[in-house]
Amino acid sequence: MSTVRFFFDYNSPYSYIASLLIEDVCGRHNAEVHWEPFVLGGIFKADDTRPAHTIEKRRTYMLQDLQNLAEFHGLPYKPRTEFLFNPILSERVTLQASQGQERARAVHSLYRGAFAEDLDLGDPAVVSRLLDEAGLDGAALVEGSQQQSVKDALRENTEEAARLGVFGAPTYFMEDGRMFWGHDRVKLLDFFLEKTKNG
Repeated sequence: MSTVRFFFDYNSPYSYIASLLIEDVCGRHNAEVHWEPFVLGGIFKADDTRPAHTIEKRRTYMLQDLQNLAEFHGLPYKPRTEFLFNPILSERVTLQASQGQERARAVHSLYRGAFAEDLDLGDPAVVSRLLDEAGLDGAALVEGSQQQSVKDALRENTEEAARLGVFGAPTYFMEDGRMFWGHDRVKLLDFFLEKTKNG
């Protein structure tokens, strides 16, 4: 089974869209999604880049675009009262879940909270409850997020994303190093997974 590494930040609504599309594509090609949270703000800072939501025209378009995408794909979506929250806690708890189905449950539950329920993923009580709903031990994961090893793991993921050339989210990589950026590139991923599978 091949793997596709999916780099995301919980503050990225386009990563939320992609997270609900990518498993179906990978499943059709016997590929497993490896969920890789990283700190997108750290990438923006290192690259001296302004995120889209800080530019008024792009922000206005983006908010409408997200509603259009959710309707087009039939996905649950609720515009956020406050666009940004502190994603660090959620990213740390995610890294503690085993790669594979357990981590996927954490990702989907937390993203649902952020973009279908307008919840604050920086709130430990909210994060703990969402993880419990995913069948995980929310309290233990929130507590474990304060361990230095977990903090280091998130920093290392962010540094690796930077080394790989990530400049935004979502970004995904095939095993051959081919990189795709954006929710709309899931279709390209589908094409190249099929091409690779058929030799």
